[in-house]
Amino acid sequence: MIGKRINERYKIIRPVGGGGMADVFLAEDLILNRHVAVKVLKEQFSHDDEFIRRFHREAESAASLSHPNIVSLFDVGEENNVYYIVMQYVNGPTLKEYIKENGPLSSEESIRILKQIADALSHAHQNHLIHRDVKPQNILIGEDNNVLVTDFGIARAISDATITHTNSVLGSVHYLSPEQAKGGRITYQSDLYALGILLYEMLTGQVPFQGDTAVSVALKHLQDPMPDIRTHVPDLPQSVVDLISKLTAKSPDDRYASAESLSWDLETVLDPDRVIASTAPEDETGEETKIMPAVKPPETEATLSSEMKTPAQESPVSPKKKGRGKKAAGLLVLLVIFFIGMGIIALVFLPRLLHVEEVNVPEVSGQPVEEARMELEELDLEVEERTREDDDTEAGHVISTSPGAGTSVKVGSSIEVIVSSPDLPGEMPDVTGMTLEEAEEALEGLGDVETETVFTTEGTAGEIAEQQPEAGAAIEPPVNMLLSVSERETFTLNNFQGMTQEEVLEQSEDLPYVSFTFEEEPSSAEEGTAVSQFPERGTEISSPVEVTITLSSGTIEEEAEQPVPSEPEEDNEPGEAERSVPFRVEVPPGGGEYDIVISVEDAENSSPAVEISEVISETTEYDIPLIVEEGGSGFIHLEVDGETFADSPYEYTYDELVSGE
Repeated sequence: MIGKRINERYKIIRPVGGGGMADVFLAEDLILNRHVAVKVLKEQFSHDDEFIRRFHREAESAASLSHPNIVSLFDVGEENNVYYIVMQYVNGPTLKEYIKENGPLSSEESIRILKQIADALSHAHQNHLIHRDVKPQNILIGEDNNVLVTDFGIARAISDATITHTNSVLGSVHYLSPEQAKGGRITYQSDLYALGILLYEMLTGQVPFQGDTAVSVALKHLQDPMPDIRTHVPDLPQSVVDLISKLTAKSPDDRYASAESLSWDLETVLDPDRVIASTAPEDETGEETKIMPAVKPPETEATLSSEMKTPAQESPVSPKKKGRGKKAAGLLVLLVIFFIGMGIIALVFLPRLLHVEEVNVPEVSGQPVEEARMELEELDLEVEERTREDDDTEAGHVISTSPGAGTSVKVGSSIEVIVSSPDLPGEMPDVTGMTLEEAEEALEGLGDVETETVFTTEGTAGEIAEQQPEAGAAIEPPVNMLLSVSERETFTLNNFQGMTQEEVLEQSEDLPYVSFTFEEEPSSAEEGTAVSQFPERGTEISSPVEVTITLSSGTIEEEAEQPVPSEPEEDNEPGEAERSVPFRVEVPPGGGEYDIVISVEDAENSSPAVEISEVISETTEYDIPLIVEEGGSGFIHLEVDGETFADSPYEYTYDELVSGE
């Protein structure tokens, strides 16, 4: 994709990330001259109607949002079965990367970040959009630490209808609300639950619920109470502890009523009068915890008084019922023994069967990404790469990993490797047809670029005509590259006067750019020979041009009395005419000084010879001598301040000199 132009407007520069459904590239908007992020649907999904609908839904959802803390959407389209969205480019890390690189964040910084996210969600909720996938990977830290929320990819417009959960969990399970986990009704409060998990992670550097599978983590969101954050941050203000408790309440009704309410609360959560006060929610039953009295076991002995021995009051148990009671008791004992045995087996053997070996994530920061990948894969860890600009890390080397070095993870876990951009390709990009500036930008970071000029009669001047190494060639940066920049070859138009049509065509057989039109007019020149041409001889051409050749048709009818040509002023060779030609150089109104040079090109001067060279400040007339052969022309050239005058040279034919016109 590097160097490719989408819709003849967005030039792909390099990849910057992506997910399971789409890839994200840094691109240049050639019309507005700015960097943008282009999200391109992966090729394997371009024929999947369901994915395309989801892709368009992301664009439609994001298009309705305009907020300083939400990534802006600029354009959406499709070209040659490539579906794309053009968004604001944010040159900064994700919040996930920021947490990994900076460790647990302070209360002040965590609340500052959370406040901006809450403001963004408040705007989205007011536009009837639930994000549904709030997680630190979808939060970007831009310039001046501005926080922006992106990927409203699974948000849906809601009205009075209830949104129900589908069979697939689209968001990350570590930030999934209990109602999402059990397929219940999803509301704005579902986004707020994710903010509570996010705040916990910013303050501790880890998520509260972890497990071997997505199902086990989802069950913890449903059933387990939130871990006590004070075990990780003992000095955390009580108001922040209560804030997390309220955001992560199991019941949506016990959370904040709206993101706007949360934003207002965040304004004062760190005020001195709140940091030691408790605002924890009541028990979900709405009642205070009650202490239940112990239940006494029934009496095991019955004391019979002497007054209760009369036959009328006896109620003896029949032998049959006694037998049934003994059998039931025996069966109960057997069942108890069976379950105890199964429990012992489970305790002894099941952990061994379910045990998954753990490994520590090695320190690979600063290593080339290929070496880091090999080291991680040798530990049976899956590797996912993500690129990011980093001035302190060499391109193609690892900035950090997620989880970070030293973290204990299960064998087979996925490790995200953050690589310093540009993402170095394994093959030479195709830059032919680009301008030199575009090619140098596409090849940035690959090595040294040298240029040469090649002349051509085809294509557009200034484009890359050839490249070394060739496009698609395997490369290992740094690479020495040679770009051949095309320049249109320039030719000088011949003098065709006196030639026949056949001679004109023969002389121009190898001359590019030129086509001819032939006309006729009466002339004293030999019939069928060229008496004039346009453009004139000596004209430089570097693009297609049509040359008009005027051929002599001969004199149609001689008049009874032909004018007698004036005698030459001097004795000349036969077939030559000499005359002083009046030549006027006009100075425009307002005056000023002009350095002029007048040169003559005639029968005696095969190349222009200087006749007049002086500085004038007013309109001046000159008499310029010319000698012209019969059937030929003479030329007067004019230069003003070192540059050829626009209408120069001025042509004078033999006939004109003879007739004195």
